[in-house]
Amino acid sequence: MKYRLFATAALAILSVATGASAEAEVALESVAGASGQQGVTPYAAAFFTAFQPTTAFDMLARVPGFAFDGGDSVRGYGGAAGNVLIDGQRPASKNDPLENVLRRIQAGQVERVDIIQGGAPGIDMQGKTVIANVILRKDAGGQWLLAVASSVFQDGRTTPAVRFEGSRSVGDGKFEWSILPFTFVDDGAGQGPRTRRDAGGVLLRDAVSDETGGGRGVEAKSGWKAPLAGGRLSLNSSYRYEHYQWSLNELTTFPAAGRLFVGDDYRQTDGEIGGSWERSLGARTTVEVTAVSNRRYTEFTSAFDDGTDEGVFSEAGESGESIVRGVLRYTLSPDLSVEGGGEAAFNFLDSRTEFTENGVPVVLPAANVRVEERRGEAFGSTTWRPLPTLSLEAGLRVEVSTITQSGDTDLEKSFTYPKPRLSATWSPTPSDQIRLRVEREIGQLDFGDFVSSTAFSTGVVTAGNADLEPSKQWVFEAAYERKFWKDGAIVVTLAHEEITDATDRVPIIGPGYAFDAPGNIGDGTSDSLEVSLNLPLDRFGVSGGLLKVQGEWSRSEVADPTTGESRRISGQEPFEGEIKFSQDLPRYRFQWGVNVSSGNRETFYRFDEIETVELEPWYQVYIDYKPTPTFSVRIEAQNLAGRDLIRDRQVYAGPRDANALAYEDRRPLDFDPFVYIRLRKTFG
Repeated sequence: MKYRLFATAALAILSVATGASAEAEVALESVAGASGQQGVTPYAAAFFTAFQPTTAFDMLARVPGFAFDGGDSVRGYGGAAGNVLIDGQRPASKNDPLENVLRRIQAGQVERVDIIQGGAPGIDMQGKTVIANVILRKDAGGQWLLAVASSVFQDGRTTPAVRFEGSRSVGDGKFEWSILPFTFVDDGAGQGPRTRRDAGGVLLRDAVSDETGGGRGVEAKSGWKAPLAGGRLSLNSSYRYEHYQWSLNELTTFPAAGRLFVGDDYRQTDGEIGGSWERSLGARTTVEVTAVSNRRYTEFTSAFDDGTDEGVFSEAGESGESIVRGVLRYTLSPDLSVEGGGEAAFNFLDSRTEFTENGVPVVLPAANVRVEERRGEAFGSTTWRPLPTLSLEAGLRVEVSTITQSGDTDLEKSFTYPKPRLSATWSPTPSDQIRLRVEREIGQLDFGDFVSSTAFSTGVVTAGNADLEPSKQWVFEAAYERKFWKDGAIVVTLAHEEITDATDRVPIIGPGYAFDAPGNIGDGTSDSLEVSLNLPLDRFGVSGGLLKVQGEWSRSEVADPTTGESRRISGQEPFEGEIKFSQDLPRYRFQWGVNVSSGNRETFYRFDEIETVELEPWYQVYIDYKPTPTFSVRIEAQNLAGRDLIRDRQVYAGPRDANALAYEDRRPLDFDPFVYIRLRKTFG
């Protein structure tokens, strides 16, 4: 009933907007671009000319101090927002990644990029302290693009892909489309030894592993933008199909000859339709209505055979999400604006799993599950600039949801969560800025955690957990930004989280079984330090050179549910970072660069096992040559050091608090270097 009321309210807003007077039918330029306002730094298209960008995403990569955030793959629309708008609007899609949207916008179609810090009237900050608003040229005509690319691997495999996309003006509107058939290789698979040793280091098993993974697929997208009833209408649709196959062939040489084969087959089909409509209701008021609906169908089969035993695990699932969201924004003055609205959503997952070993069915907890969530959220916020150098934002969201689980387990839970937010942006000088934020965040549940799964390559069975609640955390964040020279910047961000009901791993124990499962393990804390540097190198004698460095250090503390001891949250990386060097040589229509991504290390704590997954650094060298403004050739040498993926499992004889280490299983997999080539041509 509450969703019907919300839909009725949205239609009422639409009808009021349609009947608005001619005076209200002002163009949404105040929303599309606010470059004359305090807190808004414009970067005209000419700023990027020397960098020879091809797409809007390339342009954003050159904005000093700006770190792209593509958003999160979470339930709901508001919580999944990235930090980029296009003409003041967010793309009405959740399945189409924001990075892909920006890569489909040609650089020649961009008039400027506005960086908004601390908020601006008529701009939805999406809960971010910094937003990039990509303003498109109003006179930009239609364009076509054809790109052909492939990676070439040392074992002879290739990954051909073809992208054909374009845009065309039709009357007052513009139609956009994109189609991409593709193939891919899993760079997490490789070859290497696998050893198993007891607590004293004595070799128990010696083997050689060979993993191969990859697949193919196709995705198609279309969009339509046009004026409607004095406002702007944006519609989009997308379809994606992917087929992924992975196999493990493992030969044991000690203590006796043996073999293990594991084969996975995964198929996924996604579809989405969405739309948004925005209109001014006068010089100070705008209304926006968004609706998105998507569906996903998956089929997964995994089989193993070790010469003695064999088994098959299968899962078939359907999931979906439907969202309606409405926002009303009102500008009281150039320094004060308010907004309010609501969002309603329905989410579901229907999953069926089966597991047989040697032809005998194995009972899994939560094997056949349907999960439904009905969620509503009301929100309001205000942005006030009491001084030209100070901006304040205060907001409150209240979320109400009911999660129902049926099938093997019948359970219903209801939650109500207030989510206040307060942020401040202070610019004591034109070169310095301090940003502060305090906010209560609610973690997003993954419905897949309600369903059991298994991994035959490790023998680990993960149970579904019907009694899972979202984590809650108070976030305290402070950032300092210093701009220097023409386009240099450094940003340092500190964050602290006070966590309630932290989500981690818990034991699920019953008559005759004991499994690991996602679960809540109590309170905890998390801290992070992030440093971002944008350093032009012209002053150091490297004309057109740019060095970008970004690193984030994280630590956390929770109580282990098995041992009671303090430890890090499972899966949290202690450090991740990257170094990017590039040099633009416009005279030769040439750019080259070197990118280094740091290795990372993640540790997962189960009741009878500690697993560590370590990735070594990734090194890349590339050249990008544009013999003409409409044609480019890019060649990349990827993974130059042949990165290893190392999996280390410390397996105990039972729960870790009462049992000794049984063995340590170590499996380093080497992935060889490869070459990537892309030819790209634009027309029109």
